[in-house]
Amino acid sequence: MVAKPGRLQASYTSGELDPFEYDRIELKFYGTGLKWAENIELHPQGGFSFRDCTRHRVELDITSGRLIPFKNSSGVVHDFALRDSNLDVIKDGAILTTITHPMDASQLTEIEWAHRMNTLFLFHEDVETPRVYYDKATLTWGCDSLPYENLPNYDYGGTYDNGIPAEWEVQFVSFGGGYRFRLTISDLETVSIQLSTDSDWTQCAADMQAAILQLPNVADGVTCEVIEDARIKVIFGGDENSGDAWAVSADSLDDADAAIPCYKLVVGIPPGEAIISTEQGWPNCGLFYQQRTIVGGFKGLPNNWMCSITGRYFSFDTDLDEANGAFVVPLDSEGGEKILHMVDGRNMLVFTSEREFWISDRAISKTEATVHVEASTHGSKKGVPVVKNEGGAIFCHKTGSVISEFRYTDVDGNFISQPISILSPHLFEDVCDMALRKAKSSTDANLLGIIDEQGRMRAGYLLRQQDVTGFGRVTSGDGLFKAIDVNSNNDMNVITERGSSRRFETFEKGLLLDAAIAFDNGDASSTITGLDHLEGMEVWCLGDGNVYGPYTVADGTIEVDDPVQTGEVGLFVPPLVETLPPSREIADKTVLRRKARIHSVWISVIDTTSIAIGANGQDPVDYPLRQYDENLEKPELEDGYTGLVEIRGLRGYVDEPTVTITQVRPGRLTVRSITSEAKL
Repeated sequence: MVAKPGRLQASYTSGELDPFEYDRIELKFYGTGLKWAENIELHPQGGFSFRDCTRHRVELDITSGRLIPFKNSSGVVHDFALRDSNLDVIKDGAILTTITHPMDASQLTEIEWAHRMNTLFLFHEDVETPRVYYDKATLTWGCDSLPYENLPNYDYGGTYDNGIPAEWEVQFVSFGGGYRFRLTISDLETVSIQLSTDSDWTQCAADMQAAILQLPNVADGVTCEVIEDARIKVIFGGDENSGDAWAVSADSLDDADAAIPCYKLVVGIPPGEAIISTEQGWPNCGLFYQQRTIVGGFKGLPNNWMCSITGRYFSFDTDLDEANGAFVVPLDSEGGEKILHMVDGRNMLVFTSEREFWISDRAISKTEATVHVEASTHGSKKGVPVVKNEGGAIFCHKTGSVISEFRYTDVDGNFISQPISILSPHLFEDVCDMALRKAKSSTDANLLGIIDEQGRMRAGYLLRQQDVTGFGRVTSGDGLFKAIDVNSNNDMNVITERGSSRRFETFEKGLLLDAAIAFDNGDASSTITGLDHLEGMEVWCLGDGNVYGPYTVADGTIEVDDPVQTGEVGLFVPPLVETLPPSREIADKTVLRRKARIHSVWISVIDTTSIAIGANGQDPVDYPLRQYDENLEKPELEDGYTGLVEIRGLRGYVDEPTVTITQVRPGRLTVRSITSEAKL
């Protein structure tokens, strides 16, 4: 057969494309996309490899449904596996201890958390905020309730008798009859007030009261009383004047030697009840920010958040009027909008059920107005973490089917929200959890792991500044993915459900089998035991560099064909890649539609030990790669092939010819490029 020019594809950074894009050959992403991408890792430089597989770490309770990373003040990394009313502390693949917490299994999918040093706060609006802690002195773990101190009151519409009006004293020094003065009440000045020539202080108090009530920021209920001559008390009574947001000062208008100092006598306390409580509910989310604890999305006030006093993480006493004081911030909304996530970053970010905001001032201050700048109106999904990536924040829309990035741009001078799942929307539905693993080597991209309510997992490979955004599928046989996290060791962990049990597993670089467990027989043996977590499943063995299998585990044991000393046993989860069909365009906007076939394929591979190739809808066939040494002694997994794999004479005419790459036995697989020659 005479060779003809073929179509080369060496980049796959757009991942699996939506079926609606199969004919969009004009898109720049078409040349870097795939029709199907399963169990592969996309490389930013070009090509793809078989994904990292998971190592079995420990069995979990069947109700385990959430993973949270935790690093204590000494830098020791743990993972928390939350289940019904309990939390398992996992370190190095073992459960160190189990802690009781107040949340049931149905609430785990909606929780938020905040972590600092040896403390973790868990947030759910129906549960008094649990505090999980590690006591470094006693080396023990525990869980109690977050000790909220001096919570502000709020009027929820009940009947309250605990309000205390604010009181100020106005003292007149060297102030004679006939002198005039002026009061300033919270930045608004009264009309001038004159003391009678006979210094009638009772009449002066009445005149002061009348002048104060004329101010637009003061409601009925304010009274002025004479304490003694030259001392008058201002009482801010009345429901609309409740609280302590008053400031009083005065100026003499006629005599520069006269002075009118003002003093606060009583701190005003508005009537009401604690803003969060067992009766009114608890915060929905929170974070540590600028040496404060910030909590928000209260069940009774879903569009409010509040912050503690700076440096005092549990005190929410609003009496302190300085910049570092505690305060409550309402978010302007039409109703029904709830704060779901708060994230620290370039600015503090607030994600609600309807919109996305950023706080314009980087410094959180009680003395400056807090300005929420609306950036987008997608709304985020409750319980799905917001993860940070390259200076941006990645969040899931409230529909559960769109993943967007929230990022500040100097061009707009604003945060903007851009969907990053736009090329692969068919992969996302009912998203329930996600986590991001930073690149582990110079040839990696950041890995975004996403899990949905059906137990499916998606992998996104992201280097946004280099225009790398590609998504694909992650499957593990019949296993379902239930939760995901990335800890401070940059390890991505998942809770998987296999059969009737759940396990904690870790994605491990270079591992070729899922749910894998290592064995060491000492002396070579054909019997491998300790496989109880794989009971009844079809497994493969990678022993002493060779591939054996498949076998079915019975009584936690398999018998391998040859005696082996060391290796791994686990589940084979083959990759599956299908290319997009070649372009049929013969002129501008002109295509040739008829059945066609790809008859020749050249695949450039690197250090590959197993590959199966198919085309035109035909079943893939295993291609022999092994180059035996002279004495046939080199183990299979030590004999990787680098070079071109050439296949000619492929058959089968179809409407949309494609190339399929997979495996029929475990092994390494790295594809650098695919060149296909077609009869169109």
